[in-house]
Amino acid sequence: METIIIDNHKVSHNTLPQGIKYEDHTLSVDSKKVFKDPIKVVLKDDNNDRLHIIVGNSTEIKLILEIQSQDLDKNTFDLKLSTGVNSQVKYLLVADLKSKDALLNHTFNVERDSNLELLGGFVSDVLTSKMLVNLVGENANVNVKAVAVSSDAHNQNVDVLITHKAPNSFGDMTNIGIATKQGKVKLNGVEKIEKGMKNANAFQTLKGIITSDDAVVEVNPILLIDEYDVKAGHGATIGKIEEEVLFYLRSRGLTKEAAERLVIFGFLQPIIDEITDEPLKERFESLVNERIWLMLIK
Repeated sequence: METIIIDNHKVSHNTLPQGIKYEDHTLSVDSKKVFKDPIKVVLKDDNNDRLHIIVGNSTEIKLILEIQSQDLDKNTFDLKLSTGVNSQVKYLLVADLKSKDALLNHTFNVERDSNLELLGGFVSDVLTSKMLVNLVGENANVNVKAVAVSSDAHNQNVDVLITHKAPNSFGDMTNIGIATKQGKVKLNGVEKIEKGMKNANAFQTLKGIITSDDAVVEVNPILLIDEYDVKAGHGATIGKIEEEVLFYLRSRGLTKEAAERLVIFGFLQPIIDEITDEPLKERFESLVNERIWLMLIK
């Protein structure tokens, strides 16, 4: 895997992989390229940053974007990803911000016949994340999986909005919030099908898991449909881990805490499996351990 480090809006061009350019806050990926190995992009600006990633037509790529900052002041990030026609993009976002007032604005534009698989892992302290996906071309597809983890005084608000601006488009989101101690997570899942966008498909699943009486998870699934000839559905659940599941695992010799850890790990596994960068994977798992697994021990 190759790594691109953007530090104070600058990148060392001799380290850029072939077929990728960087200039004026824009990372451009050439058309008709197949990247067999993931490309990791690290933003090192400690306060405010912006980045536009443009993927060319008929290109296949997996991108890992890591945003990490120890700065406690207000953080604001404005990010954008545009896929070219007939591109295949897998995009993993990992946000670990210590700020008590962090804002992450992220816009995605998906063109005709393109597929975007979007995964987000949020383990920040106080974060508002807005992920806006525009399906602008016919047969554009997006699959979103987002997981937010909060404990103690952590408070994370994650908004995912998918807008169908073309017919025959497909959008599916699965958003999960996990909270323990006094942690708070709010998930807003909105999918909008505009008038005239026939044969669009919109589906969403929101799930909240709490492991203490003081934890708070709020989920809001919303469908806004201005067209008749479509398929759409949504669902939402909030609660503690099912007692039947815990009973089964404990009957196999696990303690209650180990059983809870195992179930929560199952929800996080789709995100963790996509982190092919071992130091980043270890840090992400360590943060989850710190916030959830170790805190399950009363």
